[in-house]
Amino acid sequence: MNEDYSELVISQSQLDDIFVVRYLQDLSREAVVVYLWLNMTSGGKEFDEETVKSYRVISESKIKETMAELLGAGLIASSGDKFVLEDLKRREVKDYVAICKAKGEAGDVPGMMSDPEEHKTLAASISKTFFRGLMDYNYYRLIDKCLYEYRFEGTVCYKLFEEGYQRGILRKYNAMASVASLWFEKGYTTADRLEKYLERNSLKERLVKLCSKTMRKHLTDLDITRIHSWVDDLNANEELVAYAFRVNEFRTNLTLMNIETTLKKWFDLGIDTAEKAAKLNEEEYKENQRKSSHRKTRSGSKWKTGAEAGLSTDDGAEKTESSKPEKAVKEPDKEKSKKDDGGIPDDILDMFGDSNEDD
Repeated sequence: MNEDYSELVISQSQLDDIFVVRYLQDLSREAVVVYLWLNMTSGGKEFDEETVKSYRVISESKIKETMAELLGAGLIASSGDKFVLEDLKRREVKDYVAICKAKGEAGDVPGMMSDPEEHKTLAASISKTFFRGLMDYNYYRLIDKCLYEYRFEGTVCYKLFEEGYQRGILRKYNAMASVASLWFEKGYTTADRLEKYLERNSLKERLVKLCSKTMRKHLTDLDITRIHSWVDDLNANEELVAYAFRVNEFRTNLTLMNIETTLKKWFDLGIDTAEKAAKLNEEEYKENQRKSSHRKTRSGSKWKTGAEAGLSTDDGAEKTESSKPEKAVKEPDKEKSKKDDGGIPDDILDMFGDSNEDD
């Protein structure tokens, strides 16, 4: 250990309590170790990946990944290829001031939970239901942020914790805060808007399960993104997707692209139910039958045998033979007589009588 590190052993460094309460539980082992070393050695100065490499506390192959994790958690900030530690205390105070300011303006906003008792009742209910009465201050602050800065309705704020419980992220503050931020950005601040959003998400999950079960395969992230787009872009539902699989079941190598093509066709035609899709399918079948019948009519009302069409080999041969003129048949006899009589025509022989009688 060099001299600088020897001094670190006997020195003291402060670690913000907010890091332990809010960030520690969400970080990987490598990220925690690197952050502690940075907090101990950087002294508020810039550092880079070579600095982290010099610590030799994690594998070199994981340095980039770890730095990205710390950036994503908001514990460090980047400037080109250099980094600095974020001031967590300053950010906490800034957030608190923003909430207090929003809280002071809440009385002028209709529907806001400006009554302290109502606010207290909501927070107590969330703590009792989801944290067994032991909710830490971070989540009280998150409730304040949702109510006064994001202007969530009380039911929406409660639904946030319910959603966190169902997703398994309830104890991860940053993940919960990210969901709340997303809802705010999307405008899901009222119960009605949020309900529509959650129903669409639920539909997407059900469609993923339906496709995976029907195709008997594990879906990739790309597959899942494609299925989600059916809901967002093609207004698909479970009945429509199930029927799309049905009309494509004749394919030996069925793909999600086949299903998407069918759904897009129905969407362009304004079809939004399986019943309407079935009716269209029946009409298309009848139209194909009509076209097939029309083609047969143009080529003859019924199929003909070879004999009826004059194409039979035996009948054709007989017909060809019988249609020959008699002259064509007798000519070979004359030729034969020419050969038998030495090539002398019969009319010349008649002038001298029958040669056989003379003998």
